[in-house]
Amino acid sequence: MRKLDGFANEYLFVLPQEIIKEFSFSTILKNLYITDLGFYPHAEYHYVHRPVGANEWVMIFCTNGEGTVESKNNSWKMNRGSIIIMPPNQEHTYYASKDKPWDIFWVHFTGTMVKEYLSPSYNFKPEFRYLNENSEDSNNYLMSLFWQMIQALSSGFSFEAIFYDPQVLGTLLSYIILHTKLPQDNKTMGNEHLTKAIQYIYDNLDRPISLKDLTNYLGVSVSYLSRIFKKNLDMGANEFITSIKVKQASHYLQNTNLSIQQIAQSLGYNDPYYFSRTFKKVYQVSPAHFRKQYGSGLKISHPV
Repeated sequence: MRKLDGFANEYLFVLPQEIIKEFSFSTILKNLYITDLGFYPHAEYHYVHRPVGANEWVMIFCTNGEGTVESKNNSWKMNRGSIIIMPPNQEHTYYASKDKPWDIFWVHFTGTMVKEYLSPSYNFKPEFRYLNENSEDSNNYLMSLFWQMIQALSSGFSFEAIFYDPQVLGTLLSYIILHTKLPQDNKTMGNEHLTKAIQYIYDNLDRPISLKDLTNYLGVSVSYLSRIFKKNLDMGANEFITSIKVKQASHYLQNTNLSIQQIAQSLGYNDPYYFSRTFKKVYQVSPAHFRKQYGSGLKISHPV
């Protein structure tokens, strides 16, 4: 027995093309918009097969139970926290487990800027994207985003509701891409170490940071570290550290009443004169002149 839809307590919204066309004056909606949205609880016998795919991108988020998604060349097991995004015009099949039928949120979406949402840092490829989120906090957050979209459309197909949902969807897509790694991309390993290095730098802005500190933390060589910074950011690691600290200093100079010496110490510079020389190399003016020229007048007594 196979079932396409019609589940107890389900939510199902299909936006008529006439409604979508009526709001086509919105350039923002053209970038990203939803065509179908729903939630199927305990979707027993749920089965969908599309020999040529859907016209839009399709996302499924499993919140309970189990199921399977199949492409022409691959298969993914779905359970609580599993998310998959299927590209348009590609054959796919998905179905609930017989023993533990899934609960799923799902959405169809399209737009001129989908590739920007799905691939901000990589060469865009219309491929299947899979994420298995194990954190309960993350699952609850993602569920809240889907419920926001459903609740908006529950009030009717107003412009405000149809405009609101893609903004939430954009947040959802950004979250997924942030937590999705693409192992087939030849820059993944470099980006992984780069991300950890940048996080380490931000976590230790209040003290001096050397290349040895970074390489010991990452377990890589100095030459490798230098190579990934140069390749991905077009600057060396030391140059990046300096740029981050000086930019942070510029914020403190504009928005706090901390002394230059206090700012220097808060960024790991024990010598305020060395800090001033470093700052001037970047901004072409001393910290004191920078504060005088760009200070906002909002003086907070601590860094924010």
